[in-house]
Amino acid sequence: SSKAKIVGQNLKYDRHVLRNHGIELNAIAFDTMLESYVLNSVATRHNMDALALKYLDLATIKYEDIAGKGVKQLTFNQIDLELAGPYAAEDADITLRLWQHFKPQLHRAEVTRVYETLERPLVPVLASMERSGIKVDRDTLSRMSNTFAQKMAGLEAEIHEMAGRRFNVGSPKQLGEILFDEMGIEGGKRGKTGAYATGADVLEDLATEHELPARVLDWRQLSKLKSTYTDALQDHINPDTGRVHTSYSIAGASTGRLASTDPNL
Repeated sequence: SSKAKIVGQNLKYDRHVLRNHGIELNAIAFDTMLESYVLNSVATRHNMDALALKYLDLATIKYEDIAGKGVKQLTFNQIDLELAGPYAAEDADITLRLWQHFKPQLHRAEVTRVYETLERPLVPVLASMERSGIKVDRDTLSRMSNTFAQKMAGLEAEIHEMAGRRFNVGSPKQLGEILFDEMGIEGGKRGKTGAYATGADVLEDLATEHELPARVLDWRQLSKLKSTYTDALQDHINPDTGRVHTSYSIAGASTGRLASTDPNL
């Protein structure tokens, strides 16, 4: 019923599940994840377990507690009712309690309008975008991956020549040893593990005076493009639709922009 009111945590996910079974969520919906976000956008986590601990002082049953971890983790339909029941009931109970906690706070913090006019209306829009997906050209991505691989190989050869020996360019530890121990470049700082810091900030400083760190920065940029985009996007093409269906997170960045995961677009 369009007059019904529904309270949920990350209702965009629930919209997809219900839509898979031919059910459209047209009720007035209250999303505790988004309410948490508009109240405190700089918080790093808005998941139910974190919110329950922070606002209700309750340690919830974790999914891993009933389903296990890693490759042996069960899906929810494989879990005995004796375990699944309390977990699901707690989810519903905690979500309602969080809504009761947040509702008066939205008004007090004067963010009700932000929530109702900006954040909440975006949920069905993003759900529709996710479901539609994005058309990508596998052949183009494959060609780009090959080009990146060739350029990375060329940069690796240059880097090895400058270093005087072969090493794993993708290893921060080995890179630190090359730069600060073997090449004797000044300014190396060791972290708690004993390895030298070789982050982008360090390499950018060194790149003004040395060619090798500049080449490593170029190599890392290509590596990032290849692994995160041209390779990963090919793996995420849905065989049924031929499209990539990413997940857009409204509460993923404190600046208010959308974050994108599985895959990162």
